[in-house]
Amino acid sequence: MNEEKKAKSLLLFVVIIWGLNVVMVKYLSGYFPPLELATYRIGAAALLLGVVVWKMYGFVKLSVKEWLYIAGAALTGIYLHQIALSAGIRTTDASTSSLILGLNPLATSLLAYAIFREPLTVRKIGGVVLGFLGVALVIFGDSWEQTASLSLGTGELLVLVAMVVYVISGMFIKKATQTAPVLVVTGYSHVLATVLLLLTTGTQNAVNGQMADLPSEWLVWGVLLFSGWVATALGAIWWNSGIRLIGAGRTAMFLNGMPMMSLLFSVVLLGETITWVHGIGFLLAFFAIYLGTSQARVNIKRQEEIAKGQPV
Repeated sequence: MNEEKKAKSLLLFVVIIWGLNVVMVKYLSGYFPPLELATYRIGAAALLLGVVVWKMYGFVKLSVKEWLYIAGAALTGIYLHQIALSAGIRTTDASTSSLILGLNPLATSLLAYAIFREPLTVRKIGGVVLGFLGVALVIFGDSWEQTASLSLGTGELLVLVAMVVYVISGMFIKKATQTAPVLVVTGYSHVLATVLLLLTTGTQNAVNGQMADLPSEWLVWGVLLFSGWVATALGAIWWNSGIRLIGAGRTAMFLNGMPMMSLLFSVVLLGETITWVHGIGFLLAFFAIYLGTSQARVNIKRQEEIAKGQPV
């Protein structure tokens, strides 16, 4: 159980960093077009991960099946996710986008049950429902009348696609990390995604006949490197480790906390306001994380007895 506790602590830390990353990406979007920003961020992460993997393992030979799983994770969870999310957010509001992305734990739990037969318990279902309610309260705040209507236009559908492909990538990661080191899976998938993003960005610039001017401020590049190296690279390693240790469904529950962290950092760094409704949303979301990721004591005891070879 020590490994599980360590995984949960890392996942909570990742949620905090990813909440900050939302604010950083919002800041960076004022200096880079969406596709180029994704290319730079993922490219920075791939560079760091590539160096670390090379230092620790050298070039790791993988089986065809492992390469297919890694390619699937790169295509869905990084390349398609970044493109769909960047395009979707440009044509829809942030609150609607966050609410759609808040469906991630539910979709992940259902897919993990269908593919890996990860238990879909009452506790996990309760965590999903409470988490979604908490996310909705945090996003809507006290202005329900302004945002209660949710119609799926092109932007909303693209954000929905971004959520779905990210959920699918968790299944590929789960399979790949069963036989290959987490760091190798994370590094190789980011390198492959960077190649795809570079090809797409290059094609787009060739069609448009121009490339956006690069900013000269050192702060912009510092934020971009922190976003790429810490939030994206290290965050991906810790997140993928969580998927390997406690499963895709339980790991996804931690995503309920990301909108709350984003709101907190928006209050601190961007001067946005927080209401009592947000406070209720915070409590619901974090209780959802506890409910959805913890196991009943009888199940924990049963697992410990199995590990010790005792009859149950």
